Amino acid sequence: MLIRSLRSYLALHRYGTIVAAAEKVHLSQAAVSVQLKNMEDELGIALFVRTKRSLEFTSAGHQLVPLAEKMISLYEEMKALEGGPIGGFLSLGVINSALGGVLPQLLKEMTLKNPSLEVKIVAGISGELVTQINRGTLDMAIVTEPPQKFPTTLKVHYLYSEPFALITHADVPCDDLQQAFKSGMAYIAFERSTWAGQLIDEFLMKHGIMVKPSMELNSLDAIAALVRQGLGISIVPLIRGAAWHDSANLNIMRLANFERPVSLITRTSNQHDAFAALLLSSFSTVQWGSRPHTEQATAAV
Repeated sequence: MLIRSLRSYLALHRYGTIVAAAEKVHLSQAAVSVQLKNMEDELGIALFVRTKRSLEFTSAGHQLVPLAEKMISLYEEMKALEGGPIGGFLSLGVINSALGGVLPQLLKEMTLKNPSLEVKIVAGISGELVTQINRGTLDMAIVTEPPQKFPTTLKVHYLYSEPFALITHADVPCDDLQQAFKSGMAYIAFERSTWAGQLIDEFLMKHGIMVKPSMELNSLDAIAALVRQGLGISIVPLIRGAAWHDSANLNIMRLANFERPVSLITRTSNQHDAFAALLLSSFSTVQWGSRPHTEQATAAV
């Protein structure tokens, strides 16, 4: 059985139609249909229920998916021996803060060294990306740690941590957290429904600061722009490479013992272990602080 047939099979399972699967594996619809029929004949198992308009997976067809993922993962690991190139298509979810750092350059270098590797980037917030991982619509994602633990269905590879900071206009003292919130300046909150927003709320409560936001935004650049204009103060994660870090109109005070881990997450049954290992290796060459490591999540959200 050809690896290409397994890739087409998994693409159909993920995207739902022959048309979408053929587009993802860069083959014609007819070629994908032949591959799938040959798989059934070779295995002697009915994998699909065919109708005039659709192709539905049978129970056996669904059971074959994790086995197909494992076979492709092993194949990619064999190709990666002795530093050999890896290939295939995968979708990588990424939080916006990671897109603004070294990730684009790392991905460029990885795809140059692995020309048959195609990576689709999907930007989003951590909670949404984790949901897509669990649904199987993303292969892996770079996300922040949730307020609770990750689901046990996920494998967590720590990458680096982002510190939180109090930011104020240059004319507003920034060396004392309590005094900053007593200055009379409006509080501009990072969107409180996000994981970062929830962590910030917990931090403020822990320090006895009860404040009602005058504005609530999910854009770090927008928050920084408002603070630069003297319209309020805020607590935000410090993003590597952000242009506003060096603004003359901003005071920035890192908050002690307050940071958010950023990790690469995959499903425990994952066909792209070779890519995950390659990405972790690339991150390990960057000076992030702690060295990447892998751990298994131990409690459900």
